[in-house]
Amino acid sequence: MPGDYFKEDILENAISNRQKERRERREELRARKEQQIKRSEQAAKRARRRRLLILVLAVVLLGAGVMVGGTIIRIERLKRDKAAAEERLAELKQRIELLESELDRVSSDEYIEQQARTQLKMIFPGETLYIVVDQTQPQQP
Repeated sequence: MPGDYFKEDILENAISNRQKERRERREELRARKEQQIKRSEQAAKRARRRRLLILVLAVVLLGAGVMVGGTIIRIERLKRDKAAAEERLAELKQRIELLESELDRVSSDEYIEQQARTQLKMIFPGETLYIVVDQTQPQQP
């Protein structure tokens, strides 16, 4: 029966095609699975790089923060020192003014004459010196 031969041939071809399709499908699925694995490995690498970058940036920012903080503290300390020095300078300038005015006062002829008369008991030629002794106070030897 020649018709049966063709039927068997067609069936074998159909089965063979079906097996071929299954094999191709399995290979396609395997290729997809490999691509997914490759993508997930790449994603994991990117995630590790991202975490490392974030860690490095955090360390850099922390270092910069410490440096800036230290600088700010030093600036504030210098401002306080400057204010204290300016205050001390103002006090010293005031003291200098007082001392200069006292120097002007004690350098005057009137002051020198007064001190010569009261402490040294000096007189000008032609003047008479009178010393009044207070009897209520004991005299010193």
